[in-house]
Amino acid sequence: MKSKKLLALLLAALLLTPAMTACGGGEGTETTPTADTAAAETQPAETELKDDLPEGLKFTGETFTILSREDLQWENEMITPELTGDIVNDAIYNREITVEERLDVALDAYKAPGIWGNEAAFNDRIRTAVQAGDSSYQLVAGYAYFITALATEGLFTNLLSVPYLNFDQPWWNSNLRDELTLYDQLYFAGGDLSYTMISSMFCTFLNKDMMDKHSVEDLYTVVEEGRWTYDYQYALAETISVDVDGNGTMDQNDEYGLVIPIGNASDCFFAAYDQPLTAKDENGNVILRMGDAKAIEIAERMMSFYNKTNPGVYSEKEVSQEDKFWFAPFKEGRALLNVTTMNYAVTDLREVDFEYGILPMAKYDENQAKYQTLSQDAYSLFCVPLTAGNNELVGAVTEAMAYESWRSVTPAYFEVAMKAKYSRDEASAQILDLIRDGAMFNFGFVNSSSCSNMMHIMRNVAEGTQGYASLYASKEKSYQTALDKLVQAYKDMQP
Repeated sequence: MKSKKLLALLLAALLLTPAMTACGGGEGTETTPTADTAAAETQPAETELKDDLPEGLKFTGETFTILSREDLQWENEMITPELTGDIVNDAIYNREITVEERLDVALDAYKAPGIWGNEAAFNDRIRTAVQAGDSSYQLVAGYAYFITALATEGLFTNLLSVPYLNFDQPWWNSNLRDELTLYDQLYFAGGDLSYTMISSMFCTFLNKDMMDKHSVEDLYTVVEEGRWTYDYQYALAETISVDVDGNGTMDQNDEYGLVIPIGNASDCFFAAYDQPLTAKDENGNVILRMGDAKAIEIAERMMSFYNKTNPGVYSEKEVSQEDKFWFAPFKEGRALLNVTTMNYAVTDLREVDFEYGILPMAKYDENQAKYQTLSQDAYSLFCVPLTAGNNELVGAVTEAMAYESWRSVTPAYFEVAMKAKYSRDEASAQILDLIRDGAMFNFGFVNSSSCSNMMHIMRNVAEGTQGYASLYASKEKSYQTALDKLVQAYKDMQP
């Protein structure tokens, strides 16, 4: 092991000391856990579970390069340059050390612009490299919504043929695997290797002070009893509508039962209410399900939050990342509920001065089997360029990294950062598990960029003046044509 990395391991115990916020925000009490406590908290429950890589497998110092994004939270998701004392960053750093030592490889990352607005250039980088026979990249961690547009260009290796990858293991998302496998081909995978898949899951934040103020029954009990549904949420929101500033207009300065932005959050209703965009029929063919009666009903329920008929709902369009006025009532302590992604706890709620908790997305009705959610589409999906080279190296390193992510990185983010640091109570911590277990993936969701952006139909309805049924009727042909083209391309590429 490199000497500086040996030193890093010795320092890790000292640096794994995140500030653990107590109940309050702002200048709240902080405690520092011991290294032994932090290490114990980041260990998985199934410590006996191992990956299937052969003992003694080595690659004599070969380099393994990951093409990843340089932007925002994705900058150091794959490879981070140094220990910083941040528990997630340091878990990622130590993952690199562990895999390098175990397999005798050198891990590296080429980081390029790749968020919204740079997705075409990122995809072009992959296309150019493969077409030139360039073996610079062994793995790509790409923007989930856009990377799948390259699926049928013959640029990627069928992951089902890569040795050592075992998608039955818990560090891979098997629902995603099943949805994206078509005609014995799988080009994209996801799971614990991308902690942003977890941080991007939609959930419902709860202001516990508001719950007490308005004598709302314990909502954790409502969730546990399966009563946390659309009808319950809608009726609850309706009970809290206070014109705080007395100006006669309900705006961002007033008090609400529910905050739910128009935009990214609009995408989550199909998943939360257990309605796929597409499904496979008895013959394995992919068919549209967007015209189902339930899909139309879901759109109507969504619009009941957005059409201003419920005075307890604050819904404004997401427009500026700098001025998040659409979240103002919740962040400023004047809303009971807020629908957004899990990472909101990390990015926006660290300094709030009220008690908050986390609930799942509400169910369609009490007959729905479980609470479900969607990962907002910017998380990382993984694929292997056709020119990656040694597939044994690719499979072994990718599997080892995924396993180590499950063993240490996910616990660092999920168990420590979310549950202990940002989640303010034990009930929220348990519900985080429930949210993660209910993540829903769908062929239509993930391949939306190849299918006329059909995943965005709900935000189109929310932002426009046309109802779902009529908008879908006007777009159905284009959706069907794009889906047929995508499926046919998979057929043509069959092994």
